[in-house]
Amino acid sequence: MHPCLCSHQECYLMMLRRNNLNMKTVLVFGTFDIIHPGHQWFLSKASNYGDRLVAVVSRDSFVQDWKGKATIKDEKERIRAIEESGMVSQAVLSDAEIRTYKIVQEIQPDIICLGHDQKALLEDLEDWLRRTGESHIKIEILPPWKRDRYSSTRRNGQNR
Repeated sequence: MHPCLCSHQECYLMMLRRNNLNMKTVLVFGTFDIIHPGHQWFLSKASNYGDRLVAVVSRDSFVQDWKGKATIKDEKERIRAIEESGMVSQAVLSDAEIRTYKIVQEIQPDIICLGHDQKALLEDLEDWLRRTGESHIKIEILPPWKRDRYSSTRRNGQNR
């Protein structure tokens, strides 16, 4: 008989569950319109904070409202591109209603990594975390990497 008095399959499933409890999930937010070396650097640094990296990709409607112009790729293409990059464990579409952070509640990350240029998101997330009691989620701000050279906004002719 197996030492834990269960079948091999049951022990294997218990081990997987226990290991998943110890895994740290990192969440990042972004438009990820054209994945450039700046995105690659950001995702690489964010992945160092945990075992599982989940990218929340902005909806087309949000990008249009926030940046004042449409993305080059639509939201489905952007999700597919970031998944195919192999740099994330999972890519998901952001909430339909902004500032609800249902996706954060669903994924339950240990850490949220934000870019240096996501100050408005930082303030809003910190407020939401306080209000909802989700203050155990840590937020890390990652520094820029060659911002003048690798920025989708700058590359697409906007200075925002």
